[in-house]
Amino acid sequence: MNRLTILFAVAAIAAVSACGNNSGKKQKDSAGTTAKEQYLEKDLQIKLDSLVTEISRLGEIPVVAGIENGKVTLTEKEKTVKPEYLLSPSKAEEALTLSLKYRTATMLTIDMAVAGLYGMPVDGYENAISKLLVEIDNPAMSAYLGKDAGQSESTVGDRIKALYDACVKNNTVNLFWDAAVAGIIEQMYIVTNNIDKFMPCFTDATAYEVTLRFVLVHEGIKALISEYPELKNLENALKPLEVINAVNVEQLRSQLETLKAEIRTARNTLLS
Repeated sequence: MNRLTILFAVAAIAAVSACGNNSGKKQKDSAGTTAKEQYLEKDLQIKLDSLVTEISRLGEIPVVAGIENGKVTLTEKEKTVKPEYLLSPSKAEEALTLSLKYRTATMLTIDMAVAGLYGMPVDGYENAISKLLVEIDNPAMSAYLGKDAGQSESTVGDRIKALYDACVKNNTVNLFWDAAVAGIIEQMYIVTNNIDKFMPCFTDATAYEVTLRFVLVHEGIKALISEYPELKNLENALKPLEVINAVNVEQLRSQLETLKAEIRTARNTLLS
């Protein structure tokens, strides 16, 4: 893309572009998914495609100096003020359950990318994430988040699909959703800490069009995870996003401001 996408859309696309659900109690077809799952996945993909199309029409964000070969660079002025909202790599030591390891590894990977944009040290993040991936012991998760992921010839979508397939095969699709929802919440947390930096790229028309499509994507995600009682906590974590339904820039700013505290709470809940 020739412009920076809004992070909440990237989060949704990255987290769910290749996902669905699995349950041994449901009648499966030869591909291992129910007819309802296939419908929900297709419906979500259509909504995601529509969201991507609308995002491509947004204007430039002032803090971005350029984008070349998918690599974002920030202006020198922007890099002088380092973000204070990122997780510390030491958070990895608090992840004692497998669910927490998936969530924490995903969040730290996102924060490491932001730290790198600002020229901050990332060695601590790399070591913490590597430690978590060893403990997770899922090659597909390592391929998705590991330090060599960006060097792979496979696309992000391919790596997400591989992670989802691996979790389905091991009957641990809940762990895939742990990572997916953690990614959505962490990137929304970053957005709500940078509202003033993102708002200039919106007009009233694009604020309406993008948030409308975001609402549809959010509903699609909820439809996929709400069928399973064991994922109720993740559904609750996504609930604050229901505030996003703006029809103009002023409303979008107000809704993001309102969302800031709730996203912080959801983030803390996912990490505890």
